[in-house]
Amino acid sequence: MALSPSEQPDLAARPWLVPPAHDSSAASLDAHSRAIGQLMAGTSRLWLGPFPAPSALPAGFEDTALVVPTSGSTGTAKAVALSRSALLASQDATAALFAADGTAPDTQGHGFWLPLLPPTHIAGVQVIARAHRTAQVLGLAAPALPDPLPDLRGHFDAAAFVALAEPALAQAEDAGLPAFTSLVPTQLTRIITGTTGADARARGVLRRFAAVLVGGAATRPEVLAKARAQRIAVRTTYGSSETAGGCVYDRTALPGVQLHLEAPDASGAGRLVIASPTLALGYLTAHGGTDTTPFTSASAPSTGSSTETSTRSSTATSAASSTTQRTFTTSDLAELGVDGTLSVLGRADDVINTGGRKVLPQDVERAIERSLMLQGLIRTSVVVGVEDPEWGQRVDALVTLEPGTDPAEASALVRAALRTSEVPAHMIPKRVHVVEELPLLGIGKVDRAAARRLAAAG
Repeated sequence: MALSPSEQPDLAARPWLVPPAHDSSAASLDAHSRAIGQLMAGTSRLWLGPFPAPSALPAGFEDTALVVPTSGSTGTAKAVALSRSALLASQDATAALFAADGTAPDTQGHGFWLPLLPPTHIAGVQVIARAHRTAQVLGLAAPALPDPLPDLRGHFDAAAFVALAEPALAQAEDAGLPAFTSLVPTQLTRIITGTTGADARARGVLRRFAAVLVGGAATRPEVLAKARAQRIAVRTTYGSSETAGGCVYDRTALPGVQLHLEAPDASGAGRLVIASPTLALGYLTAHGGTDTTPFTSASAPSTGSSTETSTRSSTATSAASSTTQRTFTTSDLAELGVDGTLSVLGRADDVINTGGRKVLPQDVERAIERSLMLQGLIRTSVVVGVEDPEWGQRVDALVTLEPGTDPAEASALVRAALRTSEVPAHMIPKRVHVVEELPLLGIGKVDRAAARRLAAAG
């Protein structure tokens, strides 16, 4: 079982565990799992930050147990400092949800986890950490992980997924545990939209998991609809390194999590602010300092505030019972429904100001995805703003093509398709750049900064 607070060693006095660089091999995953196990036991600290670990923790950060990088989607990756209590609050809030909604009522919401994400970012770390938490809560001799751990080298496709998932499912069944896994949208999309016999078999295997978390980036609605139509228990997640991973499941805040909007506009969209026991302590800097700029200790506002709207307040369960007075101001624009459901519109910093008009790139990307004229022609797209002397910023798109599409016709195809849609003229890309692959960050998110540089260079 986990150590009580009074039994915890002085973590601030202990050296960091720094696993060898992750190379996707089973041995590398095992090294990270063992380090995460020591973190979960409360006996060590784990450093996965983007620069060397400091020799001492700054004041106010003494409870740091884990340091992970941000995804880097807003620029240079930052070193996020998380306490063990924040990690446990996240894991136990997920378990409380799964116990309450019927996903895993017989195991208190805990289960057997198949790790398919790199353990170098919070999503991959938490998959492994939840398996260690399962062992703590249920009194198991070992973490609820496949033995041996999967080798994640090579291309991820239906056949690779089946080869990894079938043994894990058999071990979960032998242990009497529900099986869980977590995927990025690209992985889920490959399995759900594939047309081969191997793809169909992979969907059948995926159906046997009690929950399939998908996060890291927006998943296309049609992919989610197809998955759910085939009785695959897909659960969308929203969160970040700063929230110890997913804190909103299926657009609803986890127990103990509160959401509100900062200065919503006339349409109800504002910057998302999160209050939660899962929040990070802040950021550590490469020169031994700290940054807590987006974190505050103010309480969430009450409904009806003139500058902010609070529309969701979940009652904390025993799994996440600490105060939720600290808040984290995200970089995301969002809307909250009357029932508190979250709709993320995109990053506030990604908004394109062209000719004095604001464009959310995700709106244009969704229009490209949904265009019947472009189906079977355009595979993926990302829309960015590029500095322009006439418009301030111009709207550009980067696209990858399906086999057989003529690159010379891509720009005309995209612009013509959008003219027949409900997209206003100022949102239609001025230029369309054909690329072999969209630039991605390590966890499968589109690297918008790199995409912006490619568009500017083109």
